[in-house]
This record gives sequence, structure tokens and C-alpha cells, in this order.
Amino acid sequence: MYRPISPLPQLQTAKTQFVTTKDGIKLAYRLLGPSSGVSLLFLHHFRGTIDHWDPLLIHSIASHRPVIPFDNVGIGHSTGTVDDSVSKMAAHAIEFLSLLKITQVDIIGFSLGGVVAPLVALNGPPDLARKLILTGTTSTYGPDLIQSMTDEGVLKYAAAQDLTLESIQYLFFKLTKTSEAAGRAWWDRIHERTRETSGEERVSYVSDGFTDGGAGMMDLITAMQAAGDPANAAEGSYDRLGDIKIPVLVANGYENVIVPTINSFYTSQKIPGAYLLVYPDAGHGILFQYAEQFAKQVNGFLDGW
Repeated sequence: MYRPISPLPQLQTAKTQFVTTKDGIKLAYRLLGPSSGVSLLFLHHFRGTIDHWDPLLIHSIASHRPVIPFDNVGIGHSTGTVDDSVSKMAAHAIEFLSLLKITQVDIIGFSLGGVVAPLVALNGPPDLARKLILTGTTSTYGPDLIQSMTDEGVLKYAAAQDLTLESIQYLFFKLTKTSEAAGRAWWDRIHERTRETSGEERVSYVSDGFTDGGAGMMDLITAMQAAGDPANAAEGSYDRLGDIKIPVLVANGYENVIVPTINSFYTSQKIPGAYLLVYPDAGHGILFQYAEQFAKQVNGFLDGW
């Protein structure tokens, strides 16, 4: 088990906390890292929960700053029905931050979370978002962007009844020895949190085993489809990316089968203060494959390089 060199709570043991929205929904989160400084809010990927963040990544960042892994409505440990649009997801993230009385935050969004993150910055109170990190992701619909999730393997695995190591290897990592080895190591790390280590039940991926009939997953698919629909461009982020005046770090793998890597370039070109990183021998899950290196670059970016 990976253990941080500090007395700080570990992702494997940290207790899940909750805040309640105006509609009575309980939103789950965990607090790690120091008690002062600008917090880094983590927004997860399609079907992911706070139980699927990488302890090595989290601890490598939390040794420098407060971090908040967060389950949005209907996801993981949170209650309610999964939001069926990215604008609703952003609105609930904004409400979550207000309930914690956080007036300024850094945000990292991975995959679907990276589509939501710019909307938090654009739709939230002025100065709420200090810096953004968008990894393995794209914007809402834009005429220059290449459509995501068209690969046959992605369509087969991403919406499968059960997400396994085999499916995640295909979705997040490249089919090379080094990338596959990194995938297996990450898979082992995310399963270090158990009832024995935390005193809490671990949750599965959204709609895992289709115990909910696939309802949660279908809401997420509806949200992604709507985000990619030209008819919804006005409420999206693409045409407003130029309004994001804060520093932004955009990162992707050399060959991402879910979100074409070229979309990261197009996104970064629309944001005045954007940096772009592309990792070799990597796909969608660069933040897990290169956990320590990526954390170092995240900390450097957030600290002003």
C-alpha cells in the first residue's frame, strides 16, 4: 500500500463527510492535506466516484495543499438522481462549494469532470475559480472539435455492465507493456481503500452491475450527448472559453481513444492563459499512469511554476 510520508489522513482511511443542498441532497466529499491554503477540488470521470481516485496522485498533491475529492449528485456516496446535463453538474458543484463556505478554489477535472470544470468557472461567482486543470478531456460542442467516444472498443467497454481491469486498461491506458503495467499498479492502488482500512463501505462505479437498471449511467450519457450537441452550444463552454482569464493547465495522453488528443490543443488555443502538456506512451488516464510526475507539475502550476 502506498503511504504518504506525513501524519495527514490517507485516501485509504479518510472519513467521508457530507453537506446537504437546499433540495435535501447529501453531497459526499473527503478532506485531505493541510488545513490552510487554496483547496483543489477534484471532479471525476464518467462513472467514477471518490473511491476511484488514485491514492498516489492524491497524496502527492495533498502533501502541498488541501484537496477535496467530491461526489456530485447521485454519484458514489452522494444521494439524489444523477444530473443529466453538465450545466446542472456545474451548478451543483458551485452549490457544494458555497455550502463549504469556499470563496476561492482551484479545480481539476478529469474526462467528464473536465467538461464540467470550465462551467464552474464561467457560471460561478466571480473569482470563485483561481486556476483550472483539465486533463483527458474536451470542451462542450465546438465546430473545430473531433467527436469523442467513437472508438468501437470505447463503446464496448465504457457502458459495459461491469467495469473490470480489462475494460479500464483499454479505456485509460495504451496497449503497451509500460502503460499496461502502470494500469495494473493504479488498479491495485484504488482498491486499497476497504471497509477494513476506512470503516466504510466502498462504492462501485456508477451503475456497476446495472443494479440500478443502468439509470445513473444513462443520465451521464445523456449529459455527454447534450454537451456535444450543437443545439446546446449557447449554454456550453466552447464559445466562452476566451472569457476564462485565469491560468489553465490542459493535459492529455499522446493517443487518447476516448477524447481525441487534438481536442486538448483546440481547447488550449481558445483559452488565453492556457498551458498544454502531452504525455508520451499514454492515453486517457495520464494522471494515473504518471501520477507522481503529473502531481509535481500540478503543484508547480498551482504554485506559479
